[in-house]
Amino acid sequence: MAGGGPAGQAARRPILVTGVPRSGTTWMARLLASADGTALAGREPMNPRGRQYALAGTLDGWTRLLDPSPRQRRALGTAYRGVNPMVYSRYGYRQWAAPLPWTRVVMKDPFALLSVPAVVSCTRAVPVLVYRHPGAVLASYRRMGWRPDLAELRRVMEIERADPDTAGPRPPAEVPATDAEAMGAFWAHLHEFALADRAGLSELHIVSHEELARGGPPAGRRLFELLDLRWSPRAEEELSKEARPAAATAPSARLHDLDRSPAAVAGAWRDALDPAEVDAIERVTATTHARLDEARVRLR
Repeated sequence: MAGGGPAGQAARRPILVTGVPRSGTTWMARLLASADGTALAGREPMNPRGRQYALAGTLDGWTRLLDPSPRQRRALGTAYRGVNPMVYSRYGYRQWAAPLPWTRVVMKDPFALLSVPAVVSCTRAVPVLVYRHPGAVLASYRRMGWRPDLAELRRVMEIERADPDTAGPRPPAEVPATDAEAMGAFWAHLHEFALADRAGLSELHIVSHEELARGGPPAGRRLFELLDLRWSPRAEEELSKEARPAAATAPSARLHDLDRSPAAVAGAWRDALDPAEVDAIERVTATTHARLDEARVRLR
């Protein structure tokens, strides 16, 4: 039983879906929130960008929470109980049901990736880390006109290394020369934090986006069972979705294009990158990628 306790207690625990931005966290969270008795808030509680919630205004960039303040604990608690409308958004699902005591809240938050133990401690959430090939993340970042936040991440790592009791990854020795190398460093270091934290957690479900997307309903059923969720017709439809004709799948600048076939999305990124870039990003991330593959939940 994924909840680590009686079925009734496990069924009420919220679910945190996290991962590097553009790794499919929104897609997976919406998939999980199709189960009966769940709701997806939609907004990311720890997102510091623009007019996002930024954990009640306490964050100004990527942050590693080790000892949350009382204000941050309250912000996390109300968000994951579904009683904080500041974390509702148009990407949510059944938000009207989120505050009900029998509803299981699904929260997606890439910016929680550096703080999974603190989030779990404050909320009792079941953490799910979805990872995607770093080349896919690079292609998606380019489509959105984004760049990896290496400067903010370096600041986090330098603070971490200044404390001899912590064991986070070391900052990059030099500035990466190419976009592919920069994304590779960003992707690898974010995941290394999560892998380091894994040892101190009772559970951290690591899921391959590609394995779930290509595995269809059988893979989805396995994930739902792991998380004590009831399989839904909506999830069956999503994971059975067939690819549209090429003319209908041109790159979009929308933040989320949730109409595409998951299996098609899983490999489409390769058409957007030069093979040399794929080689470069795989060299930078090979060790971390292998560790994630080894630790992942087998869905097929």
